[in-house]
Amino acid sequence: MDRNQIKNSLKNLSVLFVDDEEIVIDIMQDILPMLFKNAYYARDGIEGIEQFKLNKPDIIITDISMPHMDGISMLKIIKELDSNVKIILLSGHNEQDQIEACQDLNGEFIIKPISSNILYQALGNVISA
Repeated sequence: MDRNQIKNSLKNLSVLFVDDEEIVIDIMQDILPMLFKNAYYARDGIEGIEQFKLNKPDIIITDISMPHMDGISMLKIIKELDSNVKIILLSGHNEQDQIEACQDLNGEFIIKPISSNILYQALGNVISA
């Protein structure tokens, strides 16, 4: 799937972006609305679950390490609510246990910082899975 095909597919989908870093949220608030039909944001796993229940996004992009509830714990709860939601996990660390947890959730794993090419590749993988 090339970049234009991915962009066309995303225009009909919604995304929830969860990260505790304010600067990362600010950047994604500029980018995600250009790609998705709807974009929602949360700053930790608990808020992420609330946003998921309210908005039922198609894709979740989340950091792993966050206060109150980490991304993996949040996703396990969300997967019980909707096993079809697509997942991209972000981490500043390349740790095997995090990669395995991501694979267990049928998600894509991205090491921060995020490049546009890597993000498009991960989005293409989750929407075609």
